[in-house]
Amino acid sequence: MFDFVTRRRLIFGVVALLFVTISVLFIAHLNSKFFDRVIPTSYISYSSNSSLDDKQQSNECYLTETIEVVAFCQKCTAYERRSKANGCSPTGYKELVLCSKSNIKASRACPVPIRIQKENFWIFQGIVFFIGLLSMASVHGRQKALDKQMVEKIKRQIGESDK
Repeated sequence: MFDFVTRRRLIFGVVALLFVTISVLFIAHLNSKFFDRVIPTSYISYSSNSSLDDKQQSNECYLTETIEVVAFCQKCTAYERRSKANGCSPTGYKELVLCSKSNIKASRACPVPIRIQKENFWIFQGIVFFIGLLSMASVHGRQKALDKQMVEKIKRQIGESDK
């Protein structure tokens, strides 16, 4: 079944796949350089127990007013995800904004940060690479076992024909 996959074709396929992967990573890196917004390294910590009351937390004034970001995108707590707090449902990340006209603080959903997406990507690639290595080792071991069985079968056939 896999007779058409020679060693040369397999090496060519792996090199082509490696080239495509590196190209995609390079293009993604260029895109992230040009299109990412600058996020300061010091985040303002915000907990759900702060001075925001329920009216301010559920307000969606950021849809109609100009806003100022008070706390940049951060992961929602487990409690906020379970209670489906405003802004935590879609992505699991939120940012605290201050609406300029009404002077109300509200939390809104924000996309998953690029850093976390990159970490998840590399974790996935590492797992796939490890599974590939295990598969390659098992195939190599099975091939050796089958070759050994074939040699023993040929030796038995030669031994039976001599008698």
